[in-house]
Amino acid sequence: MNIRPFKKEDAGDLSELSSYCARGETDFVMNPYWETEEELIAEFARFGIAPEEHMLVAEVDGEIQGMVGFIRQPGASEAGMYCPIVKRSARGHGIGGELLRAARDLAQSKLGIRLVAAAIGTRNRAGYSLLTSHSFRPVRQHFLMRCDAAPSVPLAETHDFKLEIATREDAEGILEIYLACGFEQRSPEVMRGVISDGRHVHAVARHDDRVVAFCEVETHWPRRVWVSYVGVDPKLRDRGLGTALVAWSLIRQFESGVRTALLMLSPANRSALRAYEKGGFRRHRLVDVLETRF
Repeated sequence: MNIRPFKKEDAGDLSELSSYCARGETDFVMNPYWETEEELIAEFARFGIAPEEHMLVAEVDGEIQGMVGFIRQPGASEAGMYCPIVKRSARGHGIGGELLRAARDLAQSKLGIRLVAAAIGTRNRAGYSLLTSHSFRPVRQHFLMRCDAAPSVPLAETHDFKLEIATREDAEGILEIYLACGFEQRSPEVMRGVISDGRHVHAVARHDDRVVAFCEVETHWPRRVWVSYVGVDPKLRDRGLGTALVAWSLIRQFESGVRTALLMLSPANRSALRAYEKGGFRRHRLVDVLETRF
């Protein structure tokens, strides 16, 4: 077996392997979650890093049998792991363990990665056992939620508000709500950049010309979008405004050719869970998030 860096010509085989693992609960890993070669390339472009530097493949007799890798911001010491995935016909021969050891060596010797998070379906017991046998420890769970059809906007919740696609001029108003929600830190410059980077779409709700809610949708996968952040002015929460704004945003995405919308949500957030289910999402997978330090 040869474990080597990713090459561009591997993209088709790896996306096929990823897509296969996504179909069944016992094989499911949250990352990688590509369905097409284009999605693989787009994900690395989104982060501005090279897949050739961050992914490894296992090759036996010239055929790819598995992969492992990392995704991170450029130069960051924290990363998400593309969990070791192996073709079903090649399992039981220790390839997953070899990939995991090779990934650790890559992280330590070349990438400077120290903290790693991996996400894996709760019914993927073999994958869970592999990770925990290599010092990964569970830290939390998430629901992967899916919406496969355009939702309807609950108009009763929006009659006092104007719903619009955001512009860079809305960055300050969005950021104020974003930070009030306790999301990861962003500066005004970063927020303006995210709004105009071509890989996100932001929608806002206005009241008296003031931004009172926002929805951020990641569009780096054109056919499968991610709802990444939703925030509502604290004085206007629990009125259904966030649900309505998400629905309004996704209708436009489905009209433009999107087939699926995705989001990750903590099972402990019961109110948000009910709101998203009301908006057309369903619980697709329950995922364990594990971490380790290299």
